[in-house]
Amino acid sequence: MEAAHNDLLQQIARLSETYGNLADRLWQAAKQLQDSGLPPSDSLLQEVATYSRNFATVQKQALELNKSAIAPGEIASLKDIQNLVQTVAASEGKAEIRDAALKVLDRVLAIAHREQSDFAPLQSVHAKARELHRAISESTPTQLHSDAESLVSGKHPVSAVLALVEQQDKLDDEQWVILEETVSAAFGKQIAVAISRSKLTIAQMVKAAPAKVEPALKAAPQPKMGAEPLPEVIVIPSGNVAPKQVAVAPQIQILESPAPSAPMHEVIIVPSVEVPKSLQTTGSGNIVFGAPRSTEQVPVEGTLGIKVLAHIQGIGDRTFGSQEYAGTKAQGRRVEGFAINIDPPIPGFNVEYMAHVEGVGDTPWLSEGELAGFRGQAKRIEGFAVRPCGPQADKYDVFYTAHIQNIGDTDVSSNGEYCGTRGKALRIEGIKVWIAPSANSQPAASVGLKVLAHIQGIGDRTFSDREYAGTRAQGRRVEGFQIKIEPPVPGLNLQYMAHVEGVGDTAWIESGELAGFRGKAKRIEGFAVRLTGPEADKYDVFYTAHIQNVGDTPVTANGQYCGTRGKGLRVEGVTVWVQAKG
Repeated sequence: MEAAHNDLLQQIARLSETYGNLADRLWQAAKQLQDSGLPPSDSLLQEVATYSRNFATVQKQALELNKSAIAPGEIASLKDIQNLVQTVAASEGKAEIRDAALKVLDRVLAIAHREQSDFAPLQSVHAKARELHRAISESTPTQLHSDAESLVSGKHPVSAVLALVEQQDKLDDEQWVILEETVSAAFGKQIAVAISRSKLTIAQMVKAAPAKVEPALKAAPQPKMGAEPLPEVIVIPSGNVAPKQVAVAPQIQILESPAPSAPMHEVIIVPSVEVPKSLQTTGSGNIVFGAPRSTEQVPVEGTLGIKVLAHIQGIGDRTFGSQEYAGTKAQGRRVEGFAINIDPPIPGFNVEYMAHVEGVGDTPWLSEGELAGFRGQAKRIEGFAVRPCGPQADKYDVFYTAHIQNIGDTDVSSNGEYCGTRGKALRIEGIKVWIAPSANSQPAASVGLKVLAHIQGIGDRTFSDREYAGTRAQGRRVEGFQIKIEPPVPGLNLQYMAHVEGVGDTAWIESGELAGFRGKAKRIEGFAVRLTGPEADKYDVFYTAHIQNVGDTPVTANGQYCGTRGKGLRVEGVTVWVQAKG
C-alpha cells in the first residue's frame, strides 16, 4: 500500500510541475482569442485534454485509496488530492499498530508475582501499563499515540518487562543484558532481579495450563498435591530385576541425597516436572527428574566478586560466591553467623554488615571479615543488613535476600535496608548477597533519534539521527518536522520550535508533535531544539540546516536558533543528533 501512495504522490508532483506552465499558455491563448479572435492551437487543446484525463485518474485513485464516502466534487483541486493522499498515507497501518500495542499492554497487566500479590515494583509497571492503555484507547485512528510503535517493536520499557518474563529462556546473553538494563533504568533493579529469579509469570498462562504435577509442586510454602492423581512412577531396583509399576501415594517427599558412600538400592524416575528451588537436592542423589526446565537464576551482569562465609547449624563454616545461596532449604538448619569479603579487593570500597541474633538483638555494624553472630552457641540469625562504605561507596549498590523459616524467600533489600524479622523467633536458613555498579555511576546511554520531515511535493519521510532530512538542489521546502528519541531514554526528552512562513515562531512543542504544517505550502525558515528531563544535563543536542541561497549552516546546539527570519528563505533539509557530554 505504501508503494501505491508513493506512486500517486509522484503523479501529483508531475501534474504540479505541468499546470503552472499550462495555465500561462492558456492565459496567452485566451488573450489572443479576445484580442484577435485567434483560437487556441490544437496542440494546446490536446495538452488541456491530457491534463484533464490525468487529473481525473489521480482523483479516482485517491478516492479509492481513501475508501471513504467522499464525493469527487469534494476533491476539487490537485492540492485537495495531494492532502487526501498524504492523510491516508499518514494513517495507514496506525489502527493495526494501535491494536497490537493494546494487546502488549493486556499481557503486561496479566503479569503476576508468584508469591506476593502486592509486589511494589510490579505495581508500578502495571500503573504505567494502565496509563498507556487508557491513552492509546482514547487516541483517534489518525493520531497514533507516541508510545504505540515502541510498545509493538519491543523498545518500550514496559515491553522489555514482558519480553523478559515471557521469553527469558529464549533470549541470548546480549538480548538479556539490554532488556534488563532498560527495565532497571525505568522501574528499578528490584523487578529485574525478581524476573531473573523466575518470580514473575503471566497469570493468564498459569490459568490456562493443565492442572498436572507442576502447579501442585509450585504451591508455597509447603508442596501439596492437587486433586488429580499423578502419573505412575517407574521404580527400578538395583541389579537385573525387571521394572515394576507402582501407584503414587497422595504425598511424595523428595529426600536429600544419601552420603556418597551409602549403597544405592533403587533409582526412582519421575515424569518430567519443574522442581521448585525449595525442593531441589544437591549432588547426583537417588532421585532423577526427567529433563526438568532449568530454574537456575541468571547472574546479574557486572556484579563484583565477593566471598560469603556462612556458619550453618550442624554443618559448620561454608564459603559461597556472589549471588550464590549461602545456607540450606527444607532442612530446618539455622544460619548462626556470617562474614562477607570483597574478593578481589577494590581500593576505596568495602562493605559493613550487622545481624539480629537470637537472645542478643542487633549487633553493631561490623567490618569485612568479622563474624556477625556466633559459633558454638546455637543462636539463630533472624535478620541482617549490608551497606557499602568507603570513598568509592557511591559507585556501587549492594543487594541481598534471605530465606526465612515459615516465610520463604524475602524481597531484595539493598544498601543498609533491614532484611528479616525481629521478635518472631524465625530463623534465617540462607542468604544471598551481590554487589553491582550503581546506576548513577554508569556512562550516559547512547541516544537515537527518529526525524520526520514533511517535504514539498514528496510528503512525509523519516530519517535517523545524523541523517540529512530533506533535499538538495531541488528547490523543495521543508514544511514541517517532528523529532522523537528512539528508543526512549528514561529521564530524557526534547522540545523544538520553528519559524514558519506567515506565522512566525511557534511555541516550544513536545517530542513527536509536528512543527509546521501539512497541506498549507508554508516553508520552515528556521528552528531550534533543546533537551529536557532529569537526564538532560548529561547530553547535548546538535543540529544544522541547509538553507536556500545560503547552504549548510554551522552546527548549532541546545536551544540556539538555526536559520533565518524575515528573509523569505526556505529550509531545504535538517540534520539533528544527541551526544553524551564528555
